[in-house]
Amino acid sequence: MFDFNHSNLDENGNPGAEIVSRIHDRFGNFPVHVQKPDLIRLNVPQTDIIPLLSWLRTETPFVQLTHLTAIDWLEEDEFELVYLITAPSLCISLMVCIRVNREKAEAESVFNLWLQAETYEQELHEMFGIHFPGSPRQGVPFILEGWQDMPPMRRDFDTVEYCNRTHPERPGREHHDSRIYVGRKFGEKGYLK
Repeated sequence: MFDFNHSNLDENGNPGAEIVSRIHDRFGNFPVHVQKPDLIRLNVPQTDIIPLLSWLRTETPFVQLTHLTAIDWLEEDEFELVYLITAPSLCISLMVCIRVNREKAEAESVFNLWLQAETYEQELHEMFGIHFPGSPRQGVPFILEGWQDMPPMRRDFDTVEYCNRTHPERPGREHHDSRIYVGRKFGEKGYLK
């Protein structure tokens, strides 16, 4: 287990440097960026995500999956998956990021590490089309019941075209000046026309 004591603190009083050092010792060097003192970003190869998250979950205070989301890098033909892992006892979080190909958007499920990942993975599957083999409820409607189109959070999804195609044209609202409406409704003399 990660042995945290005050000798593990960096010059600013944060354990971040020690955490990154231990991750690099175990998994090799990969890009690290300190977003702020209590948030560190790690860019890891897709093949290292399960071993790294398993190690963080079992051998360090990083026991909480706070969030899992995706970023669509359309121009690079990739999705970036961002796992926000928190160590409540240290008040610090890691953003562990991997890239997956957009055309065959697939990543290993972390459901066996954190049960709440089931919901995040189901949402990412439905909204971005990212598949998580082994995750429960993959393909089960979650938010978009009966959706038959491209996943709507992909950047190449054309919202205007979709709305024009699926929702019939209707006339706009007639504008009413609220002061005149209220005046007529309640007989206020100053607003009647």
